[in-house]
Amino acid sequence: MMAKDYSVWDIDELVAAYANVPDLVETVRAGMEALFKFMETEGLLTCRVTDEQGQVVKRQIMASQITEEGNRLSSGPKNPVHRWLGSKGGQKNPPDLKMLEKALAEIRAGN
Repeated sequence: MMAKDYSVWDIDELVAAYANVPDLVETVRAGMEALFKFMETEGLLTCRVTDEQGQVVKRQIMASQITEEGNRLSSGPKNPVHRWLGSKGGQKNPPDLKMLEKALAEIRAGN
């Protein structure tokens, strides 16, 4: 267990960082919300991030809220989540999750 818990992703903090680039604000928000929903749907979080309507209501994910499998997808150098966030798929609206789905399938297949 980590000695200190920390914020891994914070949607509102990221969106605020792009406040001077209005064109990117919606792309960043949509990408992060898609990532949060993907992590929840795939069982990679220990908490819920959406409400009954499927809206992302939890805006921050802490390190302690990501499962071991989720960490394999989202931590370390050149991890799939980091690569996806910088990819064309991650910057589409709505975001294209194929890269994350493929990476998770590989992790689950034991590669």
